[in-house]
Amino acid sequence: MLIYKFKISFEDQTDFLREIALRADQTFEDFHQALLGNLGLDPGMLASFYLCDHSFRKLREIRLAETNSVSGESNAPPLMQDAVLKDFIDDPHQRLLFVYDSLNQWTFYIEMVKIQQAASDTIYPVFTRQEGGVPRELTATPKQLPGVEPGKDFRFGEDEEAAEDLSGFDNVEGPDEFYEEDQGDQPDDFEEDK
Repeated sequence: MLIYKFKISFEDQTDFLREIALRADQTFEDFHQALLGNLGLDPGMLASFYLCDHSFRKLREIRLAETNSVSGESNAPPLMQDAVLKDFIDDPHQRLLFVYDSLNQWTFYIEMVKIQQAASDTIYPVFTRQEGGVPRELTATPKQLPGVEPGKDFRFGEDEEAAEDLSGFDNVEGPDEFYEEDQGDQPDDFEEDK
């Protein structure tokens, strides 16, 4: 069995590098799960792989899940779970993009670096090289940052008093501190001297 070895970088972060080897008969979903597991990313986010030309221009999308397009459309992008690597990769120097979180569009640049025979004693996918930590942008959530307290719960229970009703607050009588009273014949500060 052949394996495909890929080099992965993250946007402009030069200290981040991963190399991963996958069997040619594994799916893009296997690739996706390996990346999420290695980086500790949220599996609930939408993501896509894009087959690219040598300048990383997108040619074809492979989606994690169906979106608004009609299921079964002839031009609908294939799903990762159905897309076997060897059926989509025919260039020994294939380039791909992995776009994680469709809102923020975190982009990983992927390049195939080697095709070789699989080792019989190795379970694939396997990361063969790891440099640099997980990009900070991807870990900036309270649940992943050490020393950060979890979010406060602002709901009140049965044993707590409800918040004071402040709906009549704007009907307070008395002088308004934000407006000065008319100063008579004194010129305004902003008028020009003539």
